[in-house]
Amino acid sequence: MASLRVLDSLFFPKSVAVVGASANPSGWGGSSFLTDLIKRGYAGKVFPVNPKAQVISGLTCYPDVKSIPEAPDLVIIAIPAPGVPQVLRDCIARGAKNVHIFTSGFSETGEEEGRKLDLEITDIIQNSDLRVVGPNCMGIWVPASKLTYWGDQPRGEGDLSIISQSGGHGEFLTQYAQQLGIYFSKVISFGNASGLQAVDFLEYFETDPATKKIACYFEGMKNGGKFTQLIKSINKTKPVFVWKSGLTPSGSRAVSSHTGSMAGEEKVWKAFYAQSGAVPVNSLEEIADMALAFQYLKPATGRRVLLLGGGGGNSVALADICSREGLDVPRLSENTRLELNKFIRLAGNSVRNPVDAWSAQDTPDIFNKTLEITVNDLNIDVAIIDRLVWNQPDKKEKFDQVNDYLIEFITKYRSTKPIIISLSGINSSLDSVKTRTELLKKLTMSGVAAYPSTLSAARALSKFIAYHEFMAKQ
Repeated sequence: MASLRVLDSLFFPKSVAVVGASANPSGWGGSSFLTDLIKRGYAGKVFPVNPKAQVISGLTCYPDVKSIPEAPDLVIIAIPAPGVPQVLRDCIARGAKNVHIFTSGFSETGEEEGRKLDLEITDIIQNSDLRVVGPNCMGIWVPASKLTYWGDQPRGEGDLSIISQSGGHGEFLTQYAQQLGIYFSKVISFGNASGLQAVDFLEYFETDPATKKIACYFEGMKNGGKFTQLIKSINKTKPVFVWKSGLTPSGSRAVSSHTGSMAGEEKVWKAFYAQSGAVPVNSLEEIADMALAFQYLKPATGRRVLLLGGGGGNSVALADICSREGLDVPRLSENTRLELNKFIRLAGNSVRNPVDAWSAQDTPDIFNKTLEITVNDLNIDVAIIDRLVWNQPDKKEKFDQVNDYLIEFITKYRSTKPIIISLSGINSSLDSVKTRTELLKKLTMSGVAAYPSTLSAARALSKFIAYHEFMAKQ
């Protein structure tokens, strides 16, 4: 169904009805959705629905969906749960096809009344042509159609699409990722999934030309066999990142109260990752980490990683982290070590791998030469540059010069070897944290895959390589 583009009118509606809109601008739900639709430039027709008002935000208000002069492409329902079944019947009577049920209070409550309401709306949906997102969800967020009535203000259009049972996760991800230059095609929060399922959205994304990468957050799963085969098929052309929550006993209990889902066994999901090639992730930050890797890196020829950093202990820790994440840390060639020894003093430094060039971090000429020589070593497939960050005003000019060179160098070598940056340093003051955050934004917005820690860098790189290793065997 979804693969035939029937969901286009959901993502690109020419008209939207908001059931539960009110004249209170600070109200949540319907009022907030209506306000943001208008404020963020949605160009289609907007129909507020509230039997107690005639005009809201300068728009004619209708007592119910049946009274709207034309069938809206999308109906957003944001009223108390007991009133939802009648609104669905009104949508059917008016010929509306796409519905987003923001309302909660169904099976996720664990109460008998909520379960009865869930059964009632499910019966209505299954015996109609309604395409329903939800209930208990934030719905859809599409920058291209200005249908962004929740989440952060869009800063651009991208090629990452999200399917999430949690609206909060979708909202937080739009805030965090956009600061790093990661932009979205579509974000879907589908909650209890009484109507459209994850597989419906995945079928759509498989043929959606605007979607190049897909990330999923699931608490429960229906149609597991079809889901696995679909992910395996999509993965051939579009990487899919999957975060499956609720795999611990505590997490499983939390899932049941959030979306009323059955969490599933950990061993089942391990088998899913092994069969489908999906990239496993475990946080919103890791979704962004993987998006950066696939956005800026070319496939690596192997797992042999160059570690270029500073500080003996820091270098040892980085080597341990990379080894634990499945990356190889080979010795550099003798020729490379001899070249480095010509200008790097051995006292306090090391020209093995990791390359502990502490003094080079704030000496642009030496850092540049070190990078050129080590990246071109034939024993190296990929590189992690561990950038030391601390707040030293007297060295700011040189610090900035090295950072600018890094951006230039990585851009130059983009088609040759994957090179990423991790940020580490002394975070004993708020000033250094600020410097680190600003540098992370500068690097990612300049087209560099940069990460806030050595662990996140090594993990993202390893999973990026694993994806391409899996694809090479298919």
